[in-house]
Amino acid sequence: MKRVIIIGANLGGLTAAVLLGRAGWDVTLFEQKSRDGIGSPWVENMDLSVFDRLELDLPPADCYRKKKNWAFLSPSEDTTVVAFGPEESGEVLVDRQKLTDYLLSLAEITGKVQFDAKVTELVVDSGHVSGVRVDGQFYGADLTIDCSSVFSELRQQLPKFYGISPAPDRADMIHMVRSFYEWGDGAAMPKYTNKMYLRQGGSPRFSWCVSDVRDYCADVLVAKKGEVTEADIEETVEALRPGNPIIGAPDPREHADALTPVRQIISKMVVPGYVILGSTPSMTVPLLTPPLSDTMDAARILAEVLAVNDSCETDDLYIWQVRYCREYIAKQAAADVFRAFLLQTDPEDQDFLFVSEIIDGDFLSDLLNGDLPSITSKGRGFFGMGVKKPAVVNELRATLLQMEEAYNIVRDIPDVYNKTTFKKWQNDLESLIQ
Repeated sequence: MKRVIIIGANLGGLTAAVLLGRAGWDVTLFEQKSRDGIGSPWVENMDLSVFDRLELDLPPADCYRKKKNWAFLSPSEDTTVVAFGPEESGEVLVDRQKLTDYLLSLAEITGKVQFDAKVTELVVDSGHVSGVRVDGQFYGADLTIDCSSVFSELRQQLPKFYGISPAPDRADMIHMVRSFYEWGDGAAMPKYTNKMYLRQGGSPRFSWCVSDVRDYCADVLVAKKGEVTEADIEETVEALRPGNPIIGAPDPREHADALTPVRQIISKMVVPGYVILGSTPSMTVPLLTPPLSDTMDAARILAEVLAVNDSCETDDLYIWQVRYCREYIAKQAAADVFRAFLLQTDPEDQDFLFVSEIIDGDFLSDLLNGDLPSITSKGRGFFGMGVKKPAVVNELRATLLQMEEAYNIVRDIPDVYNKTTFKKWQNDLESLIQ
């Protein structure tokens, strides 16, 4: 029986444990947190059709609810644009904590899950990852799946010749803090229940105000590059209150916070006996992180590849990386380009793009649905018309070309692993974030 060690009880790790355990692998999952410490209070978007692909029953009905469309407000708040999801979409809002509990209950049926167990070392023998050390004890495995954070020290322990991407710079991160407020006295249900504010009032922050109709409270997120302080939260909430009377007194629940890179490209995901399955960053619409189902699909594709050939050498595991890159990472890389554009563009310029309808509902809907957007016919008419901000339109056009380039580069990953051709592709991909 083949043995697999999974590091981290996030959704990707738990899904891999369920699928490989069901396929007959000897599964051990190590999680450094306690049983009560895993999961998070975030409610995030997810494609429910992933459970059909996984051939798993849907989670309990109280895990998810219908997803609402998002209303985006320009920095001046003079323009509101609504992004619609496709009618056939299976996306919902899912309670990440409850989904974690559901997957854990399945993982424990066919595998072993050890909590309060921190993996401190990847053990490499003769160029092959042969297992891990936990509290000084060695655990051997044919395959080790790393589902730890983007800051994982483990992957940085691997020999340099493997070519694993370095951990992201903590200074180049988006910090998100989410807090909750009681429903304001007498406040009516707003026209738009999910409102995203882009650089409100010219601030460096992004924020949202969501009308949580299940818990009957206001859900407020504050996000920016660098640290989000208590002063940032207070200033944002006060700026939101006039347009969101649903924001009442602070809810006693603690803040929930998370970090995600502005650009997150892991170009080398496999080495002999080892796979980086990826992470599930928290959703910060419109900063365009993928739905939770993407990471679960990563586990599904890996299980499918191992079902055909359970070899854990680079050439065989690489088949999984090719499929995942082409089906999912290409879209994420394109979204990363637009995320960087939003963070660095002057708020007045962003306001112009919304007021002029160059960025409209179709544009934002494409972004949220993982499609490459295009400038509207009205926007295309601005070229050569001598408008106030032709440079801004040209910058957006250049960004869209960069998004397409990023998408195509990822899709052009070599079909089979060859050190020379892969290194060229890897250099092209990593040059996108320089």
